[in-house]
Amino acid sequence: MLSPLTQKRLATEIRNILNDPPPYIIAKPKEDNILEWHFVITGPENTPFSQGQYHGIMLFPIIFPLGPPSISIITPNGRFACNTTLCLSMTDYHPDDWTPAWKVPSMLLGFLSFMTDNEPTTGSIVTDDSTKKQLAKESKKWNNDNNPIFKDIFPDLVVENIQFIRQQEGEEEEERARINNINGPNNNGENNHITRETDQFFNDMSSYYNP
Repeated sequence: MLSPLTQKRLATEIRNILNDPPPYIIAKPKEDNILEWHFVITGPENTPFSQGQYHGIMLFPIIFPLGPPSISIITPNGRFACNTTLCLSMTDYHPDDWTPAWKVPSMLLGFLSFMTDNEPTTGSIVTDDSTKKQLAKESKKWNNDNNPIFKDIFPDLVVENIQFIRQQEGEEEEERARINNINGPNNNGENNHITRETDQFFNDMSSYYNP
């Protein structure tokens, strides 16, 4: 059973993060478990994670705020292993460094800052930027297709993702059609016509110099 201190602190955290959400982040507890929080990070611009959508979990101990939470990420991202507790200064990997002054928005912003850096830690992985960008591009579809917890907790985002995916697929189809038109039969014919005219030009020039 939760202590009054834990209940009061988490209720305050919920109110604060709903009223003043940090940039790029939304977070809320699971309806049937106030100790299990789910967050979604939108990858910041000018990073390999730009426009990616990353779902993660914070698990708070029953003694919170006297002890730190754990943090893990579910969506493939190229920076951290999925479903693995991460070693960060404000997590349960470092209980001696924990201070109750840490607030949920500050912890999540700290996590985001660490995510966009390259510093190694327990749970981090090494990939190149092209891999991170590809995973960012695929992240919304991955969450919708492969992440039932995400679909249950963030139904509004699921709807937004469907619209985004349809738009993305439409743009990709238009780009394929444009490329096909550039390389299609009509242009091949034009290219062949240009080639024949070029050949005729050199033949004429050869006849002129070699009558």
